[in-house]
Amino acid sequence: MNLDHLKTYVEVASTGSFSEVAKKLGISQPAVSFQIQKLEQDLGVRLIDRRQKKLTLTEPGKRLLSFAQKVQNEYSTMLEDINQLREEVIGNLLITASTIPGDFILPPLLSEFKTLHPSVQIQVVVSDSGQVIDNIENGTYDIGFCGILPENKEMEAVKIAEDEIVLIVGAGHPFAGRTSVSFIEIAEEHFITREESSGTQKNVTSMLRKAGFDISLCKPSLILGTTEAVVSAVESQSGIAFVSNYAIRKSLSLGMIETINVEGLTLKRDFYCIYRKERIVSRLLEEFISFIKTVTS
Repeated sequence: MNLDHLKTYVEVASTGSFSEVAKKLGISQPAVSFQIQKLEQDLGVRLIDRRQKKLTLTEPGKRLLSFAQKVQNEYSTMLEDINQLREEVIGNLLITASTIPGDFILPPLLSEFKTLHPSVQIQVVVSDSGQVIDNIENGTYDIGFCGILPENKEMEAVKIAEDEIVLIVGAGHPFAGRTSVSFIEIAEEHFITREESSGTQKNVTSMLRKAGFDISLCKPSLILGTTEAVVSAVESQSGIAFVSNYAIRKSLSLGMIETINVEGLTLKRDFYCIYRKERIVSRLLEEFISFIKTVTS
């Protein structure tokens, strides 16, 4: 059933005149008559009693008028809803992030984005960088944040932050209070590390090897699943560790750990927002990516 025909029928029933409706809708009078006849053909009933001078509706015609008015109201409501959706960003955003972005970088950014778009629902799942990349590749999540550039050329990567990996020791450690130590000195220490799939650990291992230091040859102490656990273990004097500068601010301010320079060593890395360009199918995701690019540029 044609919506335009229903609109014409409502106008005819309201005005009682084919000619007035034709003028109002900007169509010819025969076109108005054709649309009414088409409705009658589709329904198999007579809608308008044409035998009287004054146009009157038949019983089926009255029933159709009630239906047509409801359809028009629903159609107007639907258009208003769609127009609102064009203006308001709504929906659910699924984010996967590695530890440092998920725990330290994203929260203030998401808070700002929620202030701009309060109707948006956001879920962040924290895992290691390798899993983050896998989750974006297989489409499990909309967008990801990690410290490793994906090798898949179909994935987009936008730099969002810089980080420095620092050596930390507990407040009571023999290195505490010193400005720097040598590779030879730290080689004898017990190291606390993240698991191998951790983006931080991969970056630390790679950058140390480039500097001529193989951390895998050092004395293993603990391998832990989160950066917070690593920092906590260092606080309790279980060993020393290389961790992100983002993860130690509270412990540093409380005096529970200290950072020590390693002679001739600077460990810096970048964090990225990653996504598949062809999966940007919602206005929400488009707005979020634009927001991330703007606030981190």
